[in-house]
Amino acid sequence: MRENQDMKKTGYIEGYFGRQLSWEERHGILEHLAHLKMNTYLYAPKEDPYHRVEWKKPYPDEWKKELSDFSRAGRDLGVQVIPSLGPGLSYDYLSEEDYRILLEKFRLYFTMGISTMALLMDDILPELPENCRGEFSSLGQAHARLLVRLQKDLRSENSATELIFCPTIYTDDFVEGAAADSDYIKDLAAEIPGDIPIYWTGNKVVPAKINEVNAGRIRELFSNNVIIWDNYYANDYTPFRIFLGPLLGREKAFTDSLAGFMINPTGLYNTDKFLLSLTAKFLDDGASDLAAWKDVSRKFELHPYIEKVIEYFWSPFVNPDESFLDTERLKGLEDFYDQVVVKWQNPLRLEWFPYLNSLLIDVQNATRDYAKEAEWIDMRYPPMIAALVKAKQT
Repeated sequence: MRENQDMKKTGYIEGYFGRQLSWEERHGILEHLAHLKMNTYLYAPKEDPYHRVEWKKPYPDEWKKELSDFSRAGRDLGVQVIPSLGPGLSYDYLSEEDYRILLEKFRLYFTMGISTMALLMDDILPELPENCRGEFSSLGQAHARLLVRLQKDLRSENSATELIFCPTIYTDDFVEGAAADSDYIKDLAAEIPGDIPIYWTGNKVVPAKINEVNAGRIRELFSNNVIIWDNYYANDYTPFRIFLGPLLGREKAFTDSLAGFMINPTGLYNTDKFLLSLTAKFLDDGASDLAAWKDVSRKFELHPYIEKVIEYFWSPFVNPDESFLDTERLKGLEDFYDQVVVKWQNPLRLEWFPYLNSLLIDVQNATRDYAKEAEWIDMRYPPMIAALVKAKQT
């Protein structure tokens, strides 16, 4: 069993688009992480303007109090809270004023008892600002040199400072060929301080597999100092779907060799606790099968009917085949709406309602007479998707 104070960072990333947890919910996630013996919470909400879009603005006093209380609660539970800044949308690598603001915002965390923090340069254009061209060989070099300076200045005030970095190129998806061959990654690896871990999603933003084959060269470049940022359960890129199955395609022996493994899930509070429990099963013993899923589902008191339709929500890479619409199987769903969508009393039902209801509507659209469904299809789906659905019906 993992212990809370392991060097390997395991836990939760609040790093998705479109949702933001309340402070009460964040405290609940902390407690659940401690229960699971996971040890890290990365605070990186895309929707916190002071973190990203308006990073130059100082945090309000109320926010500072909340983060300070949150970090203290984490320490009491054995869960490290790591606040982050994502200034890449507007950061000028030649501006002393921009650097001063960034440094001061990081220094603020020291007053809250925080010495581990993250700089995130994800989801920005992988190009140097025009005024910086000629000053750096690539954006990767600019980032490495910023990290060198930040680490030095922060450690001059607090020698226990630990920085973590999310690069702009955090997956092979963003380059031609392999990221390890890109100028950005090569220049970053050449100059980044060796004790700064990087976040890495894998060969894709949402990879089907994370293993030696598709991530080994990145591990080698950064001397194993890599933390997996796993978007397997994230659904901000596909808000009409949700993924609730076991954590498939991750190679435990490989991920165990890295500096950490964390998930960036949905922003739905109870759902994310459920998904963290599934992730803990994988981290503990590599369990990522239906038996592991059933064990967690019992603890969360899932309705028995959910298992009958779980393949519909299994993962981004597993879709039900046509047998899902088999007449005999559909008979088993006759009272699904009444028993699950309406009567099931569970906080997860409130969060899953749109997806459970969507399942029934999709089944109806696939099995009923098109003439009766055409108007509903136009109301339910965006125009282009509606046209595709109707084309399939004819």
